Amino acid sequence: MSIRPEAPGDEDAIDTVVRDAFMQQFGSDSEVGLVRTLRSRGELVGDLTLVAEVDDTIVGFIAFSEVTLDGVCAGGLGLAPVAVAPAFQSDGIGGALITASLERAAAAGGWSFVVLLGHDHYYPRFGFVPAAPLGLIGDYGAGASWMARPLNGLPLPAGHVRYSSAFTDPSA
Repeated sequence: MSIRPEAPGDEDAIDTVVRDAFMQQFGSDSEVGLVRTLRSRGELVGDLTLVAEVDDTIVGFIAFSEVTLDGVCAGGLGLAPVAVAPAFQSDGIGGALITASLERAAAAGGWSFVVLLGHDHYYPRFGFVPAAPLGLIGDYGAGASWMARPLNGLPLPAGHVRYSSAFTDPSA
């Protein structure tokens, strides 16, 4: 398996991976529209939007977009989505994408924290903790699924986190 940044021409393969992964787990392909909208608006953080390949076939994808804190840019990233083709799930590909992207975000500088909505039994292994008890409030009321992780040893800020409007209206 190899991991690299998304490149022009990867879009159809990424759409397929995201669609198949989310249809299998959640019965919805709305994440495909989200990725397309973020990409068309230039809101994907390019150096952190990665694909995983096996035998030159894209089998995994992870994306990040900038989030605001109390209405201003504050070095925050939203991790969403991460997807692995069903035939390759449970092979460590999702974890490898998460680890590689977090390492890149830390090395890039300028980013101080990452937030996500996700499985509260999976993401703690990557340093994510419940965000609301630490004062990071989101719009989704997700309880323990709303998580955050500091980067570069910086403290997590407190405040209201907002994702791109693409998350509430991917067709916009």
